[in-house]
Amino acid sequence: MDDIVILAKNESEAIDRLKNVLKVSSDYGLEINFDKCQFLHRKIEFLDHIIENKLFPSPSKTKSVVHNPEPKTTKEVKRFLGLTGYFRKFIPAYSVISKPLSDLLRKDTPFNFDVKQKASFDELKRFLCQKPVLDIYRQNCETEIHTDVSIDGLAAVLLQRSPDYNSLHPIYYI
Repeated sequence: MDDIVILAKNESEAIDRLKNVLKVSSDYGLEINFDKCQFLHRKIEFLDHIIENKLFPSPSKTKSVVHNPEPKTTKEVKRFLGLTGYFRKFIPAYSVISKPLSDLLRKDTPFNFDVKQKASFDELKRFLCQKPVLDIYRQNCETEIHTDVSIDGLAAVLLQRSPDYNSLHPIYYI
């Protein structure tokens, strides 16, 4: 079995949850490679994300976006959108911002990297450079979805009310 993350509020809860995972694994004959395991870490890197009370994109991945040169071909635009798209959950209105670049990928569209495309490219880089952060979803917190629709696209954000601060925090941008 690979890649299990067990979240907990404190060490005691983490140990209880770990015991449950180990018991279920044993009951079902699942093998765990203990040489690859890390236990009771407050900060981990997982699937190109940093998890430490909140969720951050991995700096090694965002660095490749930041250092990505301006695309000169459709293939390079597709690659850039693939890089930024992986972290779209951190970027408000991603589909609206990326639309000028996405339009270049349409069949029979000539490649013309102009002012709109440059602005889109720069804006996506800017969002990932500013160290975006999302809260981790909590099952028992009040949750809201805010939406925005325009001629250019659709955007939404999943928000949760923090039990500590009673303010809304983004969980996921769509």
